[in-house]
Amino acid sequence: MAERHSVRMYTDEPVADEALATLHEEITACNAASSLHIQLISGLDDAFCGYPTHYGRFRGVHNAIALIGAGSGIPDLSASANNMASHESGSQTHGSQAASNAEEIALQTKVGYYGELLSLRIVQLGLGTSWAVLDNAREGWWSLGDGEHMIWALAFGHPARPGAKHHTKPMEQLCALPEGMEVAQAPEWFAQGMGAAMLAPTSLSQQPFVIELHRDTTVSARATEGLFAHVGLGCAMCNFAIGTAPHHVVWR
Repeated sequence: MAERHSVRMYTDEPVADEALATLHEEITACNAASSLHIQLISGLDDAFCGYPTHYGRFRGVHNAIALIGAGSGIPDLSASANNMASHESGSQTHGSQAASNAEEIALQTKVGYYGELLSLRIVQLGLGTSWAVLDNAREGWWSLGDGEHMIWALAFGHPARPGAKHHTKPMEQLCALPEGMEVAQAPEWFAQGMGAAMLAPTSLSQQPFVIELHRDTTVSARATEGLFAHVGLGCAMCNFAIGTAPHHVVWR
């Protein structure tokens, strides 16, 4: 996770077939677990198909993953995170709208969670990646089913320059503990999970989330005010679950 940095400029070097095959396998697994419709393309002149990005200037994006969904309930997220842990030892789109109902909140959280799983796999393959929102991305190499829309996209490839360093708030501002418990007294697995969550990508490094430990050792997570807050929440939940391994997180 610490190796993941936002990379917006890429070289023309093709991504190896073996790496693409691995990503296709990961996407198949993520789609099965989440009911999302995630898709990948590689080797295009412009994998963003000319659409402007909501934030950030990208260059040389020949490969991308489209994070697409139609909205559904949040599934059991722990299995995919535990699998990853074994490897770790302008105009607005739907992605930029504030989540205003339970279905949209669930969709954006899922996109953050499973998009982060794929982002981490990309980094494990020795590549660079960055999240992006494409404004009004209705037509392109991706396919949309009934009611589906692209929430976010992941650019990936060989970095043309190193990514930016992580900036983070203090852990005390991002977690909530049972009354009377100090951060230093939190279980080791929770502290490790929080350390991982603090590395999660969020828009403008706002970190709009709070992860709460309850006395029965269950955990809850909520979004706070911020841009694309529920996508960022999903990313943080993914990293938290991976960081706590081999502990099994029970989410409320």
